[in-house]
Amino acid sequence: MNSKINISRYLYTAAAWIFVVGILTQVFMIGLSLLGGRPSWQIHIGLGHWLGIAPLLMVVLVYAGRLPRPMKPFTLLVFAIYVLLADVVIFMRGSAPIIAALHPVLAMLLFGVAGFLAIRAWRLVRDSAVPSALSHPTAMGD
Repeated sequence: MNSKINISRYLYTAAAWIFVVGILTQVFMIGLSLLGGRPSWQIHIGLGHWLGIAPLLMVVLVYAGRLPRPMKPFTLLVFAIYVLLADVVIFMRGSAPIIAALHPVLAMLLFGVAGFLAIRAWRLVRDSAVPSALSHPTAMGD
């Protein structure tokens, strides 16, 4: 396989895992603010904006890495949920608080879909890195 495709797949996998860990960090920051008595709202907000780089990279890399078809719409879904969560819903606190309350629900959905993609990408990279027994006859005992 082309080395550019392989590099794109590795970068996609890294971006997906960074995004998943970032979402977990976001939940921890909110827990620290609400339950730990340590205000970390500004860290949550700042990290949330920086995390937007990961799904944007994933959208580019899913095509550059020629990842399997099911991963493409799910990657676009991750990006759409992120934009909805970070740039639309959260700003509706004053005008539509019930819609703004979807923020944590969307975060849970985002974690699930991003986690699915991270695991799938990791398996794809792992499986392509292991040479098959058919391509190496000596591995079969010949």
